[in-house]
Amino acid sequence: MRARDNPFAAQRILRLRYRLSGTTWEEVLERLAVLEHRAAVVGPHGRGKTTFLEDLRDRLEDRGFRTRSVVLHRGDRRLTPLQEESLFRGLSREDILLLDGAEQLGRLAWLRVRRRSRAAGGLVVTSHQPGLLPTLFDCRTTPDLLDSIVRDLLGPEAETLSPTSEELFARHGGNLRSALRELYDFYAARF
Repeated sequence: MRARDNPFAAQRILRLRYRLSGTTWEEVLERLAVLEHRAAVVGPHGRGKTTFLEDLRDRLEDRGFRTRSVVLHRGDRRLTPLQEESLFRGLSREDILLLDGAEQLGRLAWLRVRRRSRAAGGLVVTSHQPGLLPTLFDCRTTPDLLDSIVRDLLGPEAETLSPTSEELFARHGGNLRSALRELYDFYAARF
């Protein structure tokens, strides 16, 4: 099987959008406005924080905001000069800054981001733990959510999947990204 034909190929996974549970995007946007557009999206690895932030970006832009995004990775203790330039140059109240992986920043770098972002209309970050900013949304996963995603990707074949979504969810501690990677490997080896 060619990698792109795998039902769990990266390009197929990336097309999936965040699936809200117990709320609507309208309610999320209302809460963000109450928080003066300064908030955090929290959750452990593999819970959809990045996808949530991407979907939030689209909705903010639909409402007339300009967004500026930076993604931090493990070990990024501060923003690079290029990242700082892209986030902070010429800010106005119409700009909302989106910082994915804010927990990576050291204390002084985080304080610098908070200070420099004051000229913007908002700052939304993702973090593994609450506490950097008021929590806008807590990304959680369930075996049913994983099952829904698997069914969307596999169609009727999902009925015969072994291991089951519940087993995968338990084995990966709720990390859907990791569970979907296992399914990619399973299908790659199978064909």
